[in-house]
Amino acid sequence: VPELAARGVIQQLFPLHEQRILKRLMKSWVQAVCEAQPLDDICDYFGVKIAMYFAWLGFYTSAMVYPAVFGSILYTFTDSDQTSQDISCVVFAIFNVIWATLFLEEWKRRGAEFAYKWGTLDTPAESLEEPRPQFRGMKRISPVTSTEEFYYPPWKRLLFQSLVSLPVCLACLAIVFLLMLGCFQLQEFVLSVQELPRILRFLPKIILAVIVTACDELYKKVALWLNDMG
Repeated sequence: VPELAARGVIQQLFPLHEQRILKRLMKSWVQAVCEAQPLDDICDYFGVKIAMYFAWLGFYTSAMVYPAVFGSILYTFTDSDQTSQDISCVVFAIFNVIWATLFLEEWKRRGAEFAYKWGTLDTPAESLEEPRPQFRGMKRISPVTSTEEFYYPPWKRLLFQSLVSLPVCLACLAIVFLLMLGCFQLQEFVLSVQELPRILRFLPKIILAVIVTACDELYKKVALWLNDMG
């Protein structure tokens, strides 16, 4: 074929579809309802890229059920007053942050499983890099690569995460939530007072913007400290 193409005998080459396989995919994939996608069959016929795309699409669609259900329940039980709606927005925002983090981490694992299964898993660059200078541990011979490496006992890391990282993160979230709730209460109070000048009605929003900026700078330092210690 390359020789004929070089001579100009063949101008284009297009593979024909296998109708038997397409009919099977039509029944098991396109026309199927509430059934898992035949990802292996899709990979065998269309290739790894197409199969990986539909694997991600199916995983994303399934993961969207959780915020949809939680948001519907939250909307149903939220009162019509401004304070309840503000609290619901904050709660839903926190839920979305947690959901997005779990979604990304789970997809990394799921995508690596598919890549390993279909023979396209590459060695991550992180595994070849030198450990960061702040890493603390004792030297040992790696049982996997047989090279010298720094080793930190997992139980010590888990202990620090449970007794320090988790309480600090929860305390930061609680502080942000209480500060935002206070700003919402202040805004509702300001709007209820008719005698105040118009410019003072923007005071709660200004205070909230300053708090968010200050907390952002503070939490960056806390995050760096937790990262170095963990």
